[in-house]
Amino acid sequence: MSSIKDYARIAFRIVDPDRIEIEYDKEKDLLTIYIDGERYDDVEPIKPFPLSNPYYVLFRSSITHEDICVVRDMRKLKEDQRRLLERILDRRYFVPSIIRVYDITYTGEYYICRVNTDKGDRTFKIIGRRNVYRIDNKIVIVDIDENIYLIEDYEKMDR
Repeated sequence: MSSIKDYARIAFRIVDPDRIEIEYDKEKDLLTIYIDGERYDDVEPIKPFPLSNPYYVLFRSSITHEDICVVRDMRKLKEDQRRLLERILDRRYFVPSIIRVYDITYTGEYYICRVNTDKGDRTFKIIGRRNVYRIDNKIVIVDIDENIYLIEDYEKMDR
């Protein structure tokens, strides 16, 4: 092997988006994928980095739990394949984006946040700073029920 890139390509089986076909099995809520015509059933798509690299998708067998392949940028899939995959991933990775913060109240035990998101108004509780993370200009908030909320760019928020 000549480089770490070559090793990663082989170890993670990075697949060019043109080489993969995706079908959805409604009964199992899983995928069947074809890589260069080779069929893989009962496959689940996984976003290992849903916030820092949201277009990177890992395909894993739901039976053996072995990784089958990686598509580094799902936006490069054929349009119908991309839309199908986005629909499935959107259900699995429900992360509302906070558009506006109405108010935050401290009860002595936790903070109650009333916000407007791209999915509607929400009220949730957080314990403190350990549940708020900054990634570049993004803010990630994990509530006490382990739901994730995202502020895309806090500098552009309605204040």
